[in-house]
Amino acid sequence: MSTYKGWEAEEQIAVDYLETCRSAVADDEIFAKFKSLQGYKNILEHVTPRQGAEYLQVAMEMAGDALLENLEGFKENDTIGTPDKFSYPETGKISPTTIRYIKNVFEMATLLGDAPISRVVEVGGGYGGLCKTLSVVCDFDEYILVDLPEAVAVQEKYLKNFPELYAKCKFVSCDDVEEVKDVDLFISNYALSECDYDTQVNYYDKLVSNSKFAYIIYNLVNFNDFYYNKFTERMGERFEFTTNKDYENTVILAKVKES
Repeated sequence: MSTYKGWEAEEQIAVDYLETCRSAVADDEIFAKFKSLQGYKNILEHVTPRQGAEYLQVAMEMAGDALLENLEGFKENDTIGTPDKFSYPETGKISPTTIRYIKNVFEMATLLGDAPISRVVEVGGGYGGLCKTLSVVCDFDEYILVDLPEAVAVQEKYLKNFPELYAKCKFVSCDDVEEVKDVDLFISNYALSECDYDTQVNYYDKLVSNSKFAYIIYNLVNFNDFYYNKFTERMGERFEFTTNKDYENTVILAKVKES
């Protein structure tokens, strides 16, 4: 296990991922297929076809009509980077990772209800796939992506392919994180929980604590439950939240306590 800018990961997997990010940004031919490269799939784009089917079932149960009505918009996420796609009866060919993003979006909807969402902050935005997927059904004004500098560069190159969305996005290296106030929705899919605890606290103090809602998937597979217990105890001071299971991971659905 090694630590890079607060991110804890197996050293070779981290090295391969960061090198793939750099190469994708520098070389358009690599960028055109980056989602199918193993160095990238070790971290992202590795949802299996079976998992995709299970996520799709969950999403259909939450919002079947809305999912199908917006399906073509969701599938735009698969037009860049050559992801592995599989065919499902309800959707036709689609990336299982995009299906998981769809599930994330409708799970957020169960938390948000009719609350207006203007400013969104995501820590660990991958290549921008959840940002793209959420934009199909949520007309936010600003989306701030915070990540490793190598990942931020990928996000910027990726989201430039969607100009209207790109105009709403702000890209922030983890080296340059400052406090953001008046956040409507904070998101972190796995990434926050894969940071060392001091980094988690830094993000909590500067971003999460200033949010009305938080959607966090906490990775408990390779990381000590001690982090989770400490982090949720800290969240409990400001938020009320429920938790669901997502395979071995825990989904935290939080909203600020009423004063």
